[in-house]
Amino acid sequence: MTLNEFYQRYSSDCTAGSANQLLAKYDSEMTFTGRCYYKLSHGGENYSLLFSNSIDSTFADGSISKANDVGGEWEILSMRIGICCNSSDIPDLWHEVTFGGARSHKVFSSEPFCTDIICLNTKKDDILCYEITLRGACFPYHEEAVLPVCVKQPDGSFIPDKRVPLPLMIGSDREISSRVGFLGDSITQGCGTEVNSYTHWVAKIADGLNNDISVWNLGIGYARAYDAASNGGWLERAKHCDTVNVCFGVNDILRDRTAEQVENDLYTIIAALKAVGCQVILFTVPPFDMVGTERKTWYSVNEAIRSRLCSKADAIFDFAAVLGAPAPNRHIAPHGGHPNAEGCKVLACAYLKSDIIKMLRYRK
Repeated sequence: MTLNEFYQRYSSDCTAGSANQLLAKYDSEMTFTGRCYYKLSHGGENYSLLFSNSIDSTFADGSISKANDVGGEWEILSMRIGICCNSSDIPDLWHEVTFGGARSHKVFSSEPFCTDIICLNTKKDDILCYEITLRGACFPYHEEAVLPVCVKQPDGSFIPDKRVPLPLMIGSDREISSRVGFLGDSITQGCGTEVNSYTHWVAKIADGLNNDISVWNLGIGYARAYDAASNGGWLERAKHCDTVNVCFGVNDILRDRTAEQVENDLYTIIAALKAVGCQVILFTVPPFDMVGTERKTWYSVNEAIRSRLCSKADAIFDFAAVLGAPAPNRHIAPHGGHPNAEGCKVLACAYLKSDIIKMLRYRK
């Protein structure tokens, strides 16, 4: 299946944050089996999983992994998925996953790739168990995934370990009217909520949307606007959405980007998305208890969003006004810089009550 065929047919059926954050690096090839559990948003009959061998955003100070870094050569020896009731069960029935008809697949470039069609019969809130056996010394994974990820031990047991390549999309071919993406950092991803709880604000927004709308969470920890503005594979995925919610700024400011630099990066992202026909909803920078110069930059960027960038995007959603403390302390985050479940509920309710819901664009 080509990528064009994948995007024409499949859309996201899970609201967990999905991106490649770090490269796992070993001195020699490792062979191991990993698992992860996903809650399905809607269910369906046919699925395909999307993967990539490149890093989407810069991690921490960039000394370990940077945006657009590419993994080494590694091989998927086998992959299978199954449906269960809980995120610790073993599926009664496993479905072998293939790539071009083959059980194994060699990964050696930065090009995204997808699986063959996987025939399932699932419903909303079913748990999809994903299992991969691979061999390699350098491959991408998601260190801050808010998901139950584990690795098989010699005795057959599984213990928590995030160093497992994960799908970038759990794709379902169900009928939809609109694809809505959320592009951002760990705040968008859902860090700050309990692992596997699906109480992050993107998930709560998805719960309140019409059943024929697909939500893809493209949030990833430590992400910066300038990572997305590099126009790599991460932003390329977002371009396949009809509407993209863009929420950046915290990590840019914490890494000493000036207000002008952040504004320019946001403009670049907006322009790139609108050039391919996406509708863009730009968020103000979330509150993060910043002080000193960072606090001044935070206010300057949000002023730029409200006064200048608002004319470039299709709409603005004022994250800071919803979850920040009352003025003049909008930069203070009462629900945490990474909003807790209560804060996420408040934000989702505000989004769902806004005029943005009436604007969501139908499929291109």
